[in-house]
Amino acid sequence: MKTRTKAKPAALLLLGLFVALLLAVHGMPVLASGTSVVAPSITSRPPDRSGSTSATFTVSTAPGARLQCSLDGAVFTACSSPLGFTGLAQGAHTLAITAILAGKESDQTTYSWVVDSVAPPAPILEVTGADPSSTATNVAEWTSAEAGLTFSCSPENGPWVPCTSPFTWRSTTSDGQHHFAVRAVDAAGNLSAPASSTFAYETARSAGGLPFTVTGSVTGLVPGVWRPVVATVHNPNPMAIRVTALRLAIGADSRPAGCRTATNLELRQSTISPGVVLTVPAGRSVTLPAQGATNPRIRLVDLPTVNQDVCKGKSFALIWSGTASG
Repeated sequence: MKTRTKAKPAALLLLGLFVALLLAVHGMPVLASGTSVVAPSITSRPPDRSGSTSATFTVSTAPGARLQCSLDGAVFTACSSPLGFTGLAQGAHTLAITAILAGKESDQTTYSWVVDSVAPPAPILEVTGADPSSTATNVAEWTSAEAGLTFSCSPENGPWVPCTSPFTWRSTTSDGQHHFAVRAVDAAGNLSAPASSTFAYETARSAGGLPFTVTGSVTGLVPGVWRPVVATVHNPNPMAIRVTALRLAIGADSRPAGCRTATNLELRQSTISPGVVLTVPAGRSVTLPAQGATNPRIRLVDLPTVNQDVCKGKSFALIWSGTASG
């Protein structure tokens, strides 16, 4: 009897330990396992640089977890996906998100972006087609007061296309008004107001009404040195033309302004004349020098007592006129 009496407490003690183990294994799985909560994942968001003062996020997290969010360092508060923000100020913003599951909090998931909904300044057109112009090929140049911009151009009221300065395009050969516009685009996609230029296009005509156009350019002007103008005569007619006169004029001032033509430039005309005729086949082009006709020439006048630094990097409008017959 004495031996049996002592055996009962021992059996009860073993049973108590077994029950405690069951509670430890089955009653508290998250706290006892020591595993962390997976941080939430941002699955959609605004771009790094956004042109909108609103922002929407979608977030995925572990099943059963609840989210807490903080915008720009504010106190974390309960939130849910999708998240929406409106009326955001210009500048940088940061969203931080955590997940909470069974009393445990995940690491923060963060995303930073910049709100920029302010349009950039309009480009400043510094070189445009001469007005009037008798050349089919035109050049536009511009600058901008803001760095890091890209540009789009619309020649002849056409669709906007990506472009860089200088931009060259060939206009139609019909007389009348012609148009060029350029606008700036910033990294957030904001568009500036367009800068535009309108000019008249007039073909050089003979008494018989046969038109032709001329394209030309000259580079590398330095004081005292004559430079040839690379000139090409284009014949849009269905028959050959005989060009008996070709004259080049230069706009009165440079673009940007400051280098006056009358003071700083000299011209020598092509030798095209009734005695030196340039024949251009139907629908074809001829580049000077050809058929005994020389190129026009331009020289930057050497003015030893005048500071001509104002002429550095400047452009000039070349204006062509002439006479042709069939």
